[in-house]
Amino acid sequence: MGWYRAVVHPALSALPPEVAHRLVMHALALPLPWERIGGAVRDPALETTLAGIRLPNPIGLAAGFDKGCERLAALGRLGFGYVVGGTVTRHPRAGNPRPRVVRSPTRLALVNAMGLPNPGAEAVARRLARSPRTSPRLVSIADEAVPDAVASHALPEPHVDGVELNASCPNVSWGRDRDTEAHLAALLRELGARRTRPLFVKLPPFRTAVEREVVLTLARIAVDGGADGLVCSNTRPVADRRLAVGRGGLAGRVLLADTVRLVGEVRASPDGVVPITACGGIFTGEDALACLRAGATTVQVYTGFVYRGPEILRELTSRLAAELRPSARTPEDR
Repeated sequence: MGWYRAVVHPALSALPPEVAHRLVMHALALPLPWERIGGAVRDPALETTLAGIRLPNPIGLAAGFDKGCERLAALGRLGFGYVVGGTVTRHPRAGNPRPRVVRSPTRLALVNAMGLPNPGAEAVARRLARSPRTSPRLVSIADEAVPDAVASHALPEPHVDGVELNASCPNVSWGRDRDTEAHLAALLRELGARRTRPLFVKLPPFRTAVEREVVLTLARIAVDGGADGLVCSNTRPVADRRLAVGRGGLAGRVLLADTVRLVGEVRASPDGVVPITACGGIFTGEDALACLRAGATTVQVYTGFVYRGPEILRELTSRLAAELRPSARTPEDR
């Protein structure tokens, strides 16, 4: 057990989740040797290209950790292959009432009903313009009205390497109903030739046959609309009385099997021609490998980073490097 799990995580776990997160964000502002703290392995075998974006490794930090894009530089120095800021909306949002995030430590899970709190696309764009690029970076956007979403895309786009469109947030209305299909199609049509960076669409999870058809339909709409990649997937909607709004999105270890299944289903579908990013339940190198073997190009972590801290980067990159080095492959693999 490393220093984070032995000392830091127990201390943070004694605090309310949002208080703990604010402390972490304050710490990331300090001039510390973040590269050494993260300890990510640098190896040519890990180098990856995602829709034309060259990455030092396939491990991304998922959207939601740095909602206002305040600490992307420090997070990049930790050793992530790329970081996703946001999710950002056209206008500032306060989010849902508290409590809006709770822990389920025995399941290595979080349930959040944050409601996309963020300072708005203009403020984020100004912040990104001033922030040094220490790793490839994306920004996640989500808006109910198409004109707002177009603005949320245009404002930060010059300052990032790609944009992730959150078409699946369970904590806002447009991410959880059938209108999402029409909204996504309309937005992709509107963006059209305006965009200059790769665009990725984040899909919802599925557990039933009906939900499966909805997700695969969204994937088809995304690819037909010109998306450069898909992210599989967002949190799972659940009821939780501990939250002020009574329900939220489940994230954590329990999602891994769903993530691997969804990646495989999308990869096997006619729309599996674009890069796929696996997101949900990834805590170990074996988890990441399972996603890559299912057809993912990269993986994103969030809850694993919360519970494992920077140490997760060394674990993931060292395991992947050992597996992906040419010397590790059998003659049948070559």
